[in-house]
Amino acid sequence: MKPISTLAAIATVALLSACMSDGNETASSEPRKTTAVDALIGKRLVNGDVTFIINADGTMGGNIKGEKIVGTYKATATESCSTFTAPQNLTGREFCSTPVISGDTVVFNRRDGSNSPTYKING
Repeated sequence: MKPISTLAAIATVALLSACMSDGNETASSEPRKTTAVDALIGKRLVNGDVTFIINADGTMGGNIKGEKIVGTYKATATESCSTFTAPQNLTGREFCSTPVISGDTVVFNRRDGSNSPTYKING
């Protein structure tokens, strides 16, 4: 048996690597774009007995008066839109707003011109 040359070994590794690819790779290595909620991700937003948590994976959690919050959001550079499957009083609507952070608090300016309560940013 003849020894495999270095070039042949490299070609074999490259071929095996290509065959093992799951097809989800992208040619672009574009950096992730900044969103309106980046500074709030992973933080607890608290106002009395209401706590919202915005997660990096596009989900939202927390609780309102002891009821669990379950939702998702999509964010752009200026706005975040959320939909919820729990609690019942939040389901069936989309909530879009622009967060305005001031020190350790945030207020969400809604599209209709109203504002959320002021939430303390914890964490």
